[in-house]
Amino acid sequence: MVVAEQRLLPIESEIRPRPATGANPSVRKCAVLTLAILAGFVLVMLYTYQTTRIITLGYQAEKLQSGISDLQTENNQMELEIAKLQTPERVEQIATTKLGMQEPQDFMVVSFSPGQVSSQEPQPETKAPSSSWSTRLLAAMPKFIGRAEASPR
Repeated sequence: MVVAEQRLLPIESEIRPRPATGANPSVRKCAVLTLAILAGFVLVMLYTYQTTRIITLGYQAEKLQSGISDLQTENNQMELEIAKLQTPERVEQIATTKLGMQEPQDFMVVSFSPGQVSSQEPQPETKAPSSSWSTRLLAAMPKFIGRAEASPR
């Protein structure tokens, strides 16, 4: 009896699985190197982004400081203009020219010390008393008021 010898066909030998010993060392080195290069690239990009962001924010802060300085200067100029517009001379000029007001002709100055009663009637400081009703009313007021007291400050 002849026993047949078992021979492997060339196709069967290629199909046979190889033992699992892990990945090829050269492929593993290539993958690690690729990951290291990729990680380095990402780190460099993050550093560059942060640096440019810091520089941009610095320029924005400087621009805002300049704007604040300009606004403070403008505010000081406007406060100066307000002070000029509120001077008594300007108010008097506007009152006389634009509003048609006139300075009073007759006026009295009365001053009393606290607790002191004046028995004299105040005298007008101008030439002759006018016969207008406002002048007569002002002349009659001390008779009705009695005494004036100084207001506390």
